Parts: sequence; structure tokens; C-alpha cells
Amino acid sequence: MEQIVKISNNLYIPRNRIIAVLPISSAVARKMRGMHKVGGNIVNMTFGEESKTIIIMDSGHIFVTAKTLEEVDEALWR
Repeated sequence: MEQIVKISNNLYIPRNRIIAVLPISSAVARKMRGMHKVGGNIVNMTFGEESKTIIIMDSGHIFVTAKTLEEVDEALWR
């Protein structure tokens, strides 16, 4: 299994550092986004598209992507 995951064009993240992948509509995801807005640990990777998925890393960073949960899941486990 590769250690680096290609989420979309020019966006790669290390697989072994991912803690959770959540849909943007979940209550936990909304709470995490609210808590981290002040700290500046949110990385917006949507390029102006609608946010659909949140990827939580062990470093405390949160990546917001325009990919659906199914698309991110497929990229992680192929």
C-alpha cells in the first residue's frame, strides 16, 4: 500500500497520519470546524467548490475537500 494518497490533482496527504474521514454534514465535523477556526489548523482544499468531506490528521490539522466521502474512501484504500 502506498504511504501517500492522492486526493485530487496536486493534493497529496500521508495515509498513515489520517485519524478520521467525516462527511461535512455530521455534527462532529461541524464542531471540529468551529473549534479550529480560531487556531488556524483548517486547510481548505476545495478550490472554490462546495465542501463535502473533512479529513482529520494526527497533527491536529483538518483538511476540507470538495470530494465526496466515497471518493476519498476509494483514494485511501485502492
